Amino acid sequence: MTGVLLALGTLLFRLPAFLNSDAADSDITVVGLQAWHLARGERSLLLWGTDYQGITASLAALVFQTLLPVRPSLALLLSSVFGHVVLVLSLFGVLRRVLPLSLAVLAAACVAVCPEPLNYLTYSAFRIWSFALVFLGLYLAERAAGEFRPRWHMLFAGLAGVAVGLGYYSDLFAMQFLPGLVLYLLWWTWGAARKPRWLALGAVVAGFLVGSIPRLRANMKPPELSELSFAQMKRVWPLFWEQCLPYVTGAKLFSSLDGFHRPEVRPEGFWFVLMALGLGTFLLLALAGGLIALLPIADRTARRLAWCGAGWMGVSLIGFLFTGRAVDVMSARYLVPVLLGFPLMAAPVLDRLVRSGRTAVGVALVLLVVAHFWVAGWRGYGSWVDGPLPHVTRYGSGEDEQALLKELQQRGVEAATGDYWAAYRLTFLWRERLLMPPSFGTERYGPYQQRFATARRKALIFFPAIPVTSFKVPEPWEERFRREGRPYQRVDVGPYTALIID
Repeated sequence: MTGVLLALGTLLFRLPAFLNSDAADSDITVVGLQAWHLARGERSLLLWGTDYQGITASLAALVFQTLLPVRPSLALLLSSVFGHVVLVLSLFGVLRRVLPLSLAVLAAACVAVCPEPLNYLTYSAFRIWSFALVFLGLYLAERAAGEFRPRWHMLFAGLAGVAVGLGYYSDLFAMQFLPGLVLYLLWWTWGAARKPRWLALGAVVAGFLVGSIPRLRANMKPPELSELSFAQMKRVWPLFWEQCLPYVTGAKLFSSLDGFHRPEVRPEGFWFVLMALGLGTFLLLALAGGLIALLPIADRTARRLAWCGAGWMGVSLIGFLFTGRAVDVMSARYLVPVLLGFPLMAAPVLDRLVRSGRTAVGVALVLLVVAHFWVAGWRGYGSWVDGPLPHVTRYGSGEDEQALLKELQQRGVEAATGDYWAAYRLTFLWRERLLMPPSFGTERYGPYQQRFATARRKALIFFPAIPVTSFKVPEPWEERFRREGRPYQRVDVGPYTALIID
């Protein structure tokens, strides 16, 4: 029953995203598009247009789109959020090994509700499954640690390795988790009897190799250690300290109004007090848990979990500061292991509070963090919420997009093009009845471009909300067509403008 309630809470927190599922962007909808092509027999081990992401999310989307009688965009989001449910339940199962029910639930709730950088990855369909598989591997390893029957001990150990291997295949972002998992594995194996210890370690490694088969066959290329450079820190530090770290911890809110622009929203009054208390408690529990994990005064399982969480948080911070991958506020997504590692880091201090008869103190502290994360994540939905209530936007309902499709089809348009951030989204919302590859930039699926090249009547689609693009407004293109004497038709539907050419 507790697991069911945690799963329901995880789903309900994403209600604004479900109600606005047609606002899913091009990065997300590529997953849904590939799922359709997999169903038709197309084969690939890589997500379209990448060499660092597998098709786990696309397979999950295929299952949900096949089984659920809902519109494709909602099925796509549900397939992603279900991955987050797996993550939360796995985390709860791990924490239940060392904490009483109330604290295990609340600590898992720190991830069930969360600030926007992690929450965005929850409903963005292409990354959360790699995290879910890592946490599933951690849960299976803990099951193995508590299993006294040799066969089951070995089976759970091997399955843990398979889950982590598949998680790394799903998205090479999971590389950030591997050092922490190695620290955890050393603690885990050292606590076993001598013979099962090495057998279990062998089972984990063998399982990881099995789970890595798709990654190796796809010839995925992880980042090189040579990317790390002290020279990057001077450029990255202001972005890290002033925007991304505050954003990922909920100290600052960058709330989207239109899916693209993210102005800062400053908490005031009661919300500022809650933010200060929640953030302070977050830091207190993480630091205290890390210190206690260094001393033999807490449960051994709690200590090894804390070492794992510390590895995740440390590698994430180092990778952010010393590589050149951080470019804007949305780069805060690279710091989400800081949030995912927090419940593990807090485990030793919560264990000590329980052992000293102060469980209520632990509950109060974690409740502050949960409340802070809930507010940060909820307000991070921006125009999708109106105070405490979810709100359906016109952009999220897809009304204008369907009206645009109707207008283009009536005028005999066979294919369209525009900016990347509109192209794959519209192709997905239109269920490929009219294909729209991007005009330039990231090309995720070549056959779409080939179809556009052979179309007799085409359309250029302009969308003013996209910040920097030549497909923001149509007037420069109209002037060019008039100068060249090229005939065209202009169609305006909601925020969209289409220029139809032969």
